[in-house]
Amino acid sequence: ARRLVKQHEPADVEVSSDEGSTGADEAYRPPWGPVGIVLAVELCERLTYYTLAGSQKTYLNKRLGYSASSAAAVNSIFSMLCYMWCLPGGLAADVIGRYKVIVSLASTYALGTLMVAIATTASMQQHLKSLFLFGALGLIPFGTGGIKPNICNFGADQIGDETESQREAQKKFFSYFYMAINVGVMVAFGYLANVTTHGIPGHVPLEQGYFAAYIVAAVSMAVAVGLFVAGTKCYTLLPGGGIQGFTTMVSSVVYSAGNGGGVRAYVALLGWLSMPLFFVCTIAAALWPSGAASGELVATAANATLAYAFPNHLEEACGVPGAGVSRHLFDGAPARRLHGGGVEKGASGTRAMLSHAALFLGCLSCICLVTAHRNNRWIKPLPKHRMTAFTVDDVRNGFATIPLIIVVNLAYSMAYNAMNNAFPSQACQMNTMLGGSQLNGAFFNLADAIAIVVFTPLFESVVYPLVQRAKGSPLRVGQKIITGLLIAASANAVAAWMEVRRRSAPLMCWEAVSECAPNGIHMRDMSAFWMFIPFGLIGASEILVNPCMYYFAYTAAPPKVRSLVQAFNLFFQGSVSNAFTAVVMSSAFPDDFDTGNLETYYFINIICALLGVVLYFYMTRCGRNSEDITPEVREDMDATEHDFESKEDSSAEE
Repeated sequence: ARRLVKQHEPADVEVSSDEGSTGADEAYRPPWGPVGIVLAVELCERLTYYTLAGSQKTYLNKRLGYSASSAAAVNSIFSMLCYMWCLPGGLAADVIGRYKVIVSLASTYALGTLMVAIATTASMQQHLKSLFLFGALGLIPFGTGGIKPNICNFGADQIGDETESQREAQKKFFSYFYMAINVGVMVAFGYLANVTTHGIPGHVPLEQGYFAAYIVAAVSMAVAVGLFVAGTKCYTLLPGGGIQGFTTMVSSVVYSAGNGGGVRAYVALLGWLSMPLFFVCTIAAALWPSGAASGELVATAANATLAYAFPNHLEEACGVPGAGVSRHLFDGAPARRLHGGGVEKGASGTRAMLSHAALFLGCLSCICLVTAHRNNRWIKPLPKHRMTAFTVDDVRNGFATIPLIIVVNLAYSMAYNAMNNAFPSQACQMNTMLGGSQLNGAFFNLADAIAIVVFTPLFESVVYPLVQRAKGSPLRVGQKIITGLLIAASANAVAAWMEVRRRSAPLMCWEAVSECAPNGIHMRDMSAFWMFIPFGLIGASEILVNPCMYYFAYTAAPPKVRSLVQAFNLFFQGSVSNAFTAVVMSSAFPDDFDTGNLETYYFINIICALLGVVLYFYMTRCGRNSEDITPEVREDMDATEHDFESKEDSSAEE
């Protein structure tokens, strides 16, 4: 039995009451009770999140009248905001404790999901548009920020990291934590995403599909809150470390800029100050109205046969859809011309200007932060009267994690994000027919979740041990990350090849228009089940990258700012990468796949992933930030082994 660490006790007294001998390390068994609750809570929360993330793009497009690219951009903004709020959520947890933050903000999350569900009531969707956006872009991201950076650390706290066995158990925990995420994803994409666009025959009509799915998501989130509170008595509750760690890190950078920190101090300040401007421009560009030209002739359910605007010239071969398919065509929004002068030049110019400004500021911020924090010796100790228990070495250690967090997460997540927008949209314009009904494009995310659920235990129990035996040494975290980046690049390459093949396939004029593609678009006669391949490849890459970054952020950070550093990891993994994705999509993601070139978007993602591999090797082999990271973590992150060990040996001899 584990002894409960009360909020007023120091964290370092955590022990297991049945351990007290030298053999305790070998006999250690993780506390599966509280760990199991954490995994169940994460499963429920991710079921809720991905039900929304996997369907609201189509909802915005088909029910609220957003263009395809605007709906995709807003969906990216949703994800971006969810991860942006991780920063204050992580900071709050370091100040008052992870438990309190999780309970309070998880409740906010549940309330936001309920609001979104109510707003999708069939007869009230346009009237409750503001309620939908408030819940989806306000309360849910705010609540996510309290759960996402803290629940995984909370689970790791239950295990502890005092011994090597505990650290190995933590590595496995982060892998199974990621597997739990994807069990929730399987339910969200495998079932609820299809309910949104198809309803439940005989029980839920098509027009109430979104309401039914989102109510289930709201209940799931309420269950997550209830489960977490119910397990309170069996948790190890570590106290908050106060705001001291965060304020000392900020003060140290500012103080160093004016007291001999040199150019790097100013570069760091520029990087941190540019980040909020980057987000302002990104959000403004995504939400800026496209401005449909006045007097544009569009089709509605009432005048479809009299005045129908074809989405593109290729659709003219199929003719005007008949009354028998009109409910799919007009699913709450009029058909639009996806080419030609349907956008006011002023609105288009403003959006383009904001997108370019966002891209510039984002690149500037990330380059400055990576450059400044590769070597943190410029950070000076604070004056004696301002010193705290959080030392200058702790400050340097915390900032030393930033370069790898930025490079790995941006390089990987740019390729990963294609799974959230491009892959499902591409599937929607392929043959999604199954049993006489159309599947939602988000359904094919199921392949990603299945790959993770199947391969996680396989990797942990079979693949990793075999590789370790073959190479004669432990499989390092850095080696997993490099492999994952290469697999993510290959997933985008496969998707690009499939898109070229899809465009050459004939239109399925004999079927109804696609239920999840932009209005008036027919499917192509190429099975959407081919998309299982890129989705599955992304799933395999996730196992190799994201749990490793969770582990790196937890173990490399000073204990007092672990939630904050984990928040930075998630911030760059989700928020910053989604902001970059939104900017790239605004220029490389076509409104009309049949006349555009979606593969250009995929090629950009491939370049990002491959550039990430190069930068990773450079930073772990040539960067000096490793001096501020503990030797155990530094060794685990290095992917090359031989040269690193030689360097360590020579340093020891000196």
